[in-house]
Amino acid sequence: MCRMILAHGRFDSAAILEAARAMSCGESADHDGPIKQHPNGWGCLWLENGEIRTLHGTGAFADALPGIDVDRLRSRFLAVHVRHATLSKNHGLEFSHPLWRNSAGHRWYMMHNGFLPTIYRQLGLTESRFDSEEYLHYLVDQITPADFTRDYLREKMAQVAPGGSAGNAIFVTRDKAWAWQWHPHDTPYPDYFTMHFRQQDDCTLIASEPVAIPGSAGNWRRMNNHELYEIPFRE
Repeated sequence: MCRMILAHGRFDSAAILEAARAMSCGESADHDGPIKQHPNGWGCLWLENGEIRTLHGTGAFADALPGIDVDRLRSRFLAVHVRHATLSKNHGLEFSHPLWRNSAGHRWYMMHNGFLPTIYRQLGLTESRFDSEEYLHYLVDQITPADFTRDYLREKMAQVAPGGSAGNAIFVTRDKAWAWQWHPHDTPYPDYFTMHFRQQDDCTLIASEPVAIPGSAGNWRRMNNHELYEIPFRE
């Protein structure tokens, strides 16, 4: 159970970090979900001279934010993830997103919101260790970014046994990012498990909630279920 936000284009990194903090504290929680605060870890991902950089932490993002070097995160792409651990056993730095995995010559990063307790079966495992890690493995194993399409994702998710709440995620490779909106038709909290999109003249924003961002304009659009939005870094 998490909140996340990404920005691409021209934006104020400090404002994006503040928006993530507000979501982590429940200050913008106008949704049907029971979880308002997300104090169990956080992570940032950004581009620096064409390379992906990440920063992870445990505990509350609000406590960590004053110590983050915002100037280092000034970039044309920034994603932030704040976490509420679904299972008490999954606490610690290794469970903070973004997660990463190498596959077919590419390094994939992922930030996930949702719980997929049956997805481990698709990997032939006898039990689940960490559903988000298994989700990343299941989707990107032995594929390239060219294979990562809406049809591919819909087909893969159709094979997953019922029981999960959502697979909303941000995926990033060196050349492209994707925002993937997916939850089953019977998810218990569709408002909580829906991402929102806002396009400005020179900036794309996608977030778990239509959070206020000082200095930005435009209206948030609720993403459609099973919608995949692509963001190329090199045009």
